[in-house]
Amino acid sequence: MTVATPLLVAAIKFKWQKDGKTYDYFIPEDMTVNVGAKVVVETARGETTVEVMAIKAESEMAQKKIVRIVGPETEGTQA
Repeated sequence: MTVATPLLVAAIKFKWQKDGKTYDYFIPEDMTVNVGAKVVVETARGETTVEVMAIKAESEMAQKKIVRIVGPETEGTQA
């Protein structure tokens, strides 16, 4: 029997948010994400770059995974 390892969750904040609210996205198993990292997530309006505010062990709100990490060579470009 294979036991599924729960995915870590990143609490992210969109650039336009002023209230401090965060949204939870799963961190793919093959990805290492740190607080403060810029990552790309899928939204209803397409992909966008966001900042990781916290890492959580679990979340009941997360539904989607982070698409990719924004590297230094792509920083500043809108995904």
